[in-house]
Amino acid sequence: MPNADEKRLPKWPLRLALSLLVAVETFFIVMFSGEGVAENILMIVNSVGILLFCVLTWRGIPWSRWLLIALLLWRAANVSVSMVSHLAPGDHRLTGSLILLSFYVVAGLIISSPLGRSTIRAAT
Repeated sequence: MPNADEKRLPKWPLRLALSLLVAVETFFIVMFSGEGVAENILMIVNSVGILLFCVLTWRGIPWSRWLLIALLLWRAANVSVSMVSHLAPGDHRLTGSLILLSFYVVAGLIISSPLGRSTIRAAT
C-alpha cells in the first residue's frame, strides 16, 4: 500500500519521460536499421532494451527502473564518446548532440527520483 507521500507525487513527469524515451528510441531503431543492422547491432540492442524497460517501468515493476537507468547511462556514454570522437568545437551538430545528451540525463534523473518509484508492493 503506498504511503501518503507517494500518493501525492505526480506521475505525469515520469510518464512524459517514458513516452519521450519510447518515441526517441523507436526513431533510433528505424534509423539504425536503415543504416545497416550489422554495423549498429549494439545501438539497436540498447534501444530495444530501453523500450522494454520503459514499458516495464510504466507498468510499475520495481526493479525495471534501475536497469532502465543503466541503459540510459550506456546511451549517454555512447553519445558522449561519439561527440568527442567525431565533432569539432565549431561543428553545427554539437548543439543537437548536447540536447540529446541532456535529454538522456534529465530522463534518467526523473526515473531515478521518487517520481520513478513504483507504487506496487511485493506481497509478503
